[in-house]
Amino acid sequence: MLCPHCGSYAGENDILCPGCGALLDKGKQLGEGGVRSIRQGRKGSKATVQDTRPAAGKRGASRIYVDPAVGQNTREIPMYGDGVAYQAPSQPSEATFDRPRRMVYSETAREQTVNVRAPRRRLHHVTKHMVNWSHVMIAASVAVVLLGIGGFLYLRNTHDGQKIMVRLGQASTAAARWQVGEEALDTGAIDQAITLFEQAREQEGQESVDVDNLLLLGSAYEAAGRVAEAEALYTDIYTNITPSAPDAYRAVIRIMLADGRRPQAAELMSLAYEKTGLATFRNQRTELLPIAPVSDLMAGYYEQKKTVTLSSPQGYDIYYIINSPDGVLPQDGERYTEPLFLDEGTWELRAVCVSGDLVSDQLAVTYSVYMPSPLAPRSSLAPGTYKQRQRIWIKPGKLSDEAAAKSTRTAPETEEEKDLTFYYTIDGSQPDADSPVYTGEPFYLPSGSVKLRIIAVNGYGKPSNTTEVSYKIGAGKNPGKAYSVTEDAVNGLTLNITTREEFQNVYGQGDGVEEVYLQGYAEACQKYSYPWGYAVMGKIHTGWVLAELCFTDTTFKAPRSTGIGSSEESIVNAFRDMGQLESPSGNRGLYEYEKGKGKIYVQEDGGKLIRYTAETADGHIWQLDYRLNSAGVAVSIDMLYIP
Repeated sequence: MLCPHCGSYAGENDILCPGCGALLDKGKQLGEGGVRSIRQGRKGSKATVQDTRPAAGKRGASRIYVDPAVGQNTREIPMYGDGVAYQAPSQPSEATFDRPRRMVYSETAREQTVNVRAPRRRLHHVTKHMVNWSHVMIAASVAVVLLGIGGFLYLRNTHDGQKIMVRLGQASTAAARWQVGEEALDTGAIDQAITLFEQAREQEGQESVDVDNLLLLGSAYEAAGRVAEAEALYTDIYTNITPSAPDAYRAVIRIMLADGRRPQAAELMSLAYEKTGLATFRNQRTELLPIAPVSDLMAGYYEQKKTVTLSSPQGYDIYYIINSPDGVLPQDGERYTEPLFLDEGTWELRAVCVSGDLVSDQLAVTYSVYMPSPLAPRSSLAPGTYKQRQRIWIKPGKLSDEAAAKSTRTAPETEEEKDLTFYYTIDGSQPDADSPVYTGEPFYLPSGSVKLRIIAVNGYGKPSNTTEVSYKIGAGKNPGKAYSVTEDAVNGLTLNITTREEFQNVYGQGDGVEEVYLQGYAEACQKYSYPWGYAVMGKIHTGWVLAELCFTDTTFKAPRSTGIGSSEESIVNAFRDMGQLESPSGNRGLYEYEKGKGKIYVQEDGGKLIRYTAETADGHIWQLDYRLNSAGVAVSIDMLYIP
């Protein structure tokens, strides 16, 4: 059908005109003239008024006013008494039309339309637009979607948006949690701040660590009274994360001082100074600790014995330790009360001052005390073979011209050293403090092959190198033979060979037996007592054998016709004697070589012990002892086997 208002074509199912949006009345159709006029494009210059009034005698009728200048319906205007709508005189229209303007009447009121006068009051024409609600709904939906996307992008991609997510309790970045937590901390919401800080720290993990943020968390712990957790966090910062972070050290030092842990705080100050290089830590530590002790002897090398005096500038107790690198001061040290004596050697001295629970820095000094050694002494007799007995003088050592040129000794090379003691031996042993002392008088060399050995000891107790000179003397007393394992038996008994049964068959089982331990035996030995002494049996892989025999009467005969009652001279003359003089202690060496030795030892009771030893090729030792009383007579003879 055609719209009676604008002439647009409308479908049978349309309710509103697709052209002008007017309500369609499908019961009324345009007349032929009207339709033809519309089709021909002719429109009247006057507005078309449709009579929409009700049947005669009823009120409420109205007319639809069509403005030719606008080409649209205006609001309905109530009809007057004559039922004719007034069309004002046409005015030139600013709008441009492609066909003449014309009044169009509806089919039902075409014959009743008349021109009427316009009312005196001025009418305001209101244009009425029809709303397409489907378009409105689509536009609104699009706007909502765009708004949602924009809000999502804002919350997701902006820092402020992430902070909003934190406040809403949603997932967000660690940076946003740190900042919101800091704001909470500033406002006094400490527990909330700690929670956000811990979440942010866990979210960051170990890949991204911001020390400033961790310090914030430590501050929050302290504010909440969780001091132990704060200290652990600060310690982790300078231990495992950033050793050069000064604020972490300061925080822990502050906590330690507040807790009364001053020694630990001082130790941490030292570490902080070492790691950060900041002098404030060193100065803080200096103000806290006592001053280190002072020594009156500088560290260094000395050629004479020294004493060291320690002092505390503040009068505190001093604890020291010497040559103990693993010792801990002050607990492992000794309290200083008097000067320290330094003998020859190297002395590593460490000392601290102690004031209550505070310990100063250590005084650590090293002293090297090495007195000069004397030159090796000289013999007056050149080495060689001599047919006559020879006397020997001993002289101080002297540098050769070449050695003197290279020496660093301060004394002139021509000057003989003073305050020297000479020890010498002719029995074959090495000279030591238990050797004869040269008194300045000459001594004779024995007959045979003789090796003279001499050392010099200066006033500092420093020995020289050993001077060794070999001689062969063809005249003089024969020194005799050394003790022999194979030749020197007692009554036909052989140690380590004679069995227990063989011995007891001759001398009986004794008065009793007890367990004793002898050198070289893994198991306990059996000691059998007799009126003449005792015998000890040792167990070897073949059984029990004689290990020791000691007798005090004439039941047994000692080697080489010696025995109980023999004098010192007779015993010594029976064996080898090189004629060496006694040492300052009274001991006298008889002879010594690689496999045997003979020596006389002075005993505390005034008696003497003459001991001979002989060693076999397989390392076993036989020992023969003569015990003499103060009168110089043998009262006991002991034979011993040492495996």
